[in-house]
Amino acid sequence: MTHKADNSAPGNTLSNMLSGARYPPAAAPFTQARLMARQWCQQFNQLADTQQRQTMLTAQLNCPASVQVESTFRIEYGLHCTLGKGSFINHNATLLDVCQIKIGNQVLIGPNCIISSAVGRTCLAPENYPAEESGLPVVIGHRVWIGANSIVCAGVTIGDNAVIGANSVVTSSIPANAVAFGVPAVVQRKITQNIQ
Repeated sequence: MTHKADNSAPGNTLSNMLSGARYPPAAAPFTQARLMARQWCQQFNQLADTQQRQTMLTAQLNCPASVQVESTFRIEYGLHCTLGKGSFINHNATLLDVCQIKIGNQVLIGPNCIISSAVGRTCLAPENYPAEESGLPVVIGHRVWIGANSIVCAGVTIGDNAVIGANSVVTSSIPANAVAFGVPAVVQRKITQNIQ
């Protein structure tokens, strides 16, 4: 069963959240949507059968069947994330999809990575929710490689063919065909060869 909150009613605060407007994360529509996402993640992460996992993944995130996501996978709402064909998300990934998170085709995301569209927040713990928060979309281009233990923050765009080194914190956009790493991540060099 797909766990999706009703986000179609006019004036629904989930729609306001997606637009980047300030919202109170402790309000009922948000706590209900997070609870459904937690339940979905728990079911998904406990499945051993690859086909069942793939069916759940494509139904919830409306992604191509070629996407692979390893356990333990956590997504805050499961409503605002798109994954491109052939992408791979390794163990212990966390996606905070307050605003749209768009992951392109053939993206490789290393273990223990966090992608957060919540401004100023990179964890799911309810005790860390502010009284109000807002979000900014995150866009990751095609054929991007994000190294282990990296954090991609709200409002960031990572261009096609970029490489983000392990343990990086990406707080500003990274152009296409660049290698970036550090805290905060900065471009270290351009990629000049054809990597396709």
